[in-house]
Formats: sequence, C-alpha cells, structure tokens
Amino acid sequence: MTPRRDTAFSKSLFSTSPLSTLTVAPMLAAAALLIFAGGCTEEPEITRRFVPKPSIASSNALAVPTASVVPTAPERPAAPKSTEKVDGRMLAAIVPAGGQGWFFKISDVDAAVVGQVEKFESLLKTLKIKDGKAVWKTPEGWTEQGQSGMRAETFAIGAGEAKTECSVIALPNDDPASDEYILPNVNRWRGQLGLAKQSIDELKASDEFHQFDLEDGTTITWVNLAGKVPAPPGSESAGPSQPATTGTSAAAGPSLPPGHPPTGGAAASRPATGGASSPTSIPELGFEVPDGWVTGSLKPFRKISWDIDHGGKTAEFYVSSLAAAGSDVAQNVNRWRGQAGMKSLSKSELSNEVDEISIGGETGSLIEISGVKQSIIGAIVVKGDTGWFFKLVGDPDAVSHEKDNVRAFLKSVKFR
Repeated sequence: MTPRRDTAFSKSLFSTSPLSTLTVAPMLAAAALLIFAGGCTEEPEITRRFVPKPSIASSNALAVPTASVVPTAPERPAAPKSTEKVDGRMLAAIVPAGGQGWFFKISDVDAAVVGQVEKFESLLKTLKIKDGKAVWKTPEGWTEQGQSGMRAETFAIGAGEAKTECSVIALPNDDPASDEYILPNVNRWRGQLGLAKQSIDELKASDEFHQFDLEDGTTITWVNLAGKVPAPPGSESAGPSQPATTGTSAAAGPSLPPGHPPTGGAAASRPATGGASSPTSIPELGFEVPDGWVTGSLKPFRKISWDIDHGGKTAEFYVSSLAAAGSDVAQNVNRWRGQAGMKSLSKSELSNEVDEISIGGETGSLIEISGVKQSIIGAIVVKGDTGWFFKLVGDPDAVSHEKDNVRAFLKSVKFR
C-alpha cells in the first residue's frame, strides 16, 4: 500500500462528516476488534512494570505471569566474615589418671591468656590423683562453673576484655603419657594456632614444652603455644558475623584427640554393683572372678573393673582395650613404671623384667612392678587388631597379696 493510499484511508476512516457516520461506525468496531485481537491492551498504570529478559541459563524455564506480582525489596547481601587473625595463645596440659587423659586448656587472644600462665602452672602442680580422678586447688581469681556436657569442669577467668576460661575434659586412653599420644595432640593444638607440626624431638627441645612429675610419679605434660586466632567481635579488624573468641575456649572438643570417640568424661562412671553379682563375662571375653573382688565403677575406656580390699589396703583390677598399634609392651611397661615412681628401662633391660604368659590362647606379656607407694601387675596381649590390657594397681601390700589371683584370672580368660 502506498503512502498516498494510507493517507486517503485515514481521512475516510476518521471523517466526522454527517454523510459518513453510518459508514464509519462499523469500521471503528472492526478496527477495535483487530486491535484487541493483536493483544494491544493497556495495563493500569499502577501495575505496569519491566520484566528483565531471561538469561540463557533459564530460557527453558516455564514463563510465569508477572502482572500480578507484588514487588519485593532486594535481598541485603550477607556481611562478609572476617578472616583477620590476631595474636593468640594456648596453655594446654595432658594428665594421665585412671586410664584417661585429662586435658586442661585455655585458648584465646594473647592479652587474655598471657597473664594466666603462672596460675595455670600452679593449678597443675596442685593436682592429686584420687580414685582415678584429678583433683586440684582452684587458683585465686578463677571460678569453678561445674560439669557441663563433655567437660568435667570449666573455670571462668577474668572479666571484660581479659575474660576467658579453662576447660577440663577427660578422654579414655590407657597410654596418655606416651610420646605417641602426646605428640599428635600437641600438633593438633599447634594447627589450631596456625603453627606447623613438629617432631617429638623438636617439641621437647623447644621452650614451649614442659614436663614435671607429681609426688605419686604421674607425669604432667603442658605447653605454652603462641600463634594466631580469629579476631574477637567488636575489634577493629573483625567483621560483624565473626564468631566470638574471647570467653570461648576451643577446649578439647569438637576436635578430639586422634582415635577417640566423644565421651561423657567423668560423668560416665557407673556405681559399683557389689561382689555377689559380679559378672563373669563381657561381650568380647569370659573369665573367672576371684573371691573378694567387688565390681567397681565402669570408667570410660574400661570394659570392667573390680575393687579389692586387703585389711584396709586397697587396689583395683580392670580390663581395657586399645588398637593393636597402641599396645607396644615396652612403652606401656615404662609408663607403668613411671606411675610407680620408677625409672624407664631400655628394651634389653625390660626383657629381663617381662614374662610371657598365655591369655585366651594368645601369647601375652606380664610385668610386676613394685613401688614404694604404689605397685602394679599388668598384662598385655594382642588379639586380632585389638590390644587387651589387664592391670592391678594400688597399695603395694594389697597388690602383692593378689599376685596369684591375677594369674588365675588371666589363665581363665577365653576370647569370643
């Protein structure tokens, strides 16, 4: 159609001459139908909106009508977490007691911890091991908060910006004084402060490593580590969503020592049941119980235990297990010797102290250690991938009296 004809058509269509009124009305109606058929409707102004062109990734999605969608405010971007690190410090100790490793730990910004070094060390030096548990004298300015979850105790320390805490957690292990147990735990702590792992020789040669013995021969290992920790909230370098560090110790959980499941610590003890009902088996093995042995409390990592009283002189005998890799005879015997206040021996020297004994059809090792304040008769045998420990410990007179009973018990063991 030429422009001229378009113009002529427009003039004839929209003419208001009385002579064309009858002709124009039907044509207007037809035009309106064409317009509506073409979808040229006019939306109310209040609902008019622009819909962004879909991306290629969403081009296959079903089309959703947008005319009735109520506009919403755009989402606020999440505040970035601060990754800023500040100077931090950790004081941590491992105390072997009653087939458990007791962990004492403070971890926080340096300003909150550095002033507690002397008090932390003084706490460790007041420790006494009673009935397989660690007891202490609380340092001045520290407040005991009581048992909670896995923690046997939590000490609240300081106030304000210097506020922090010391956690106490007991984890089952029959060899918490060995280098093989200490090193991976210290290296785990070093990793929490951004420090590289060390060998046992490097660790013992450093100024951050400390050891001393209690009066009963228990060896305390503790470290004073300096590194980096997340900046606490409210500091200039911390983001709004940064978790608190001050007042929140890393403790021993959730990063537990290697090879140990979560436990209830000191709360896991079970009351004694009495000698008359003493069981003669556990799921893994059976045995015969000597007369006079009274079933004792079932502490973490122990399969079963008995209390023994000989004229007021007491001892306890218990059965525990570890992975075979943690059942080295020399290491465990020297650890037991340390508990009895005796020096370690070389492997050649130990060969004269350790006897072979048959336990459940397997060849095991038996050692008798006579100390001044404490004596031990212990046996170790590996069955499959498990190391089994049988240990009598207590007053030298009581232990000496039970020698034959221990041998009889070991002879009666039958693995299942």
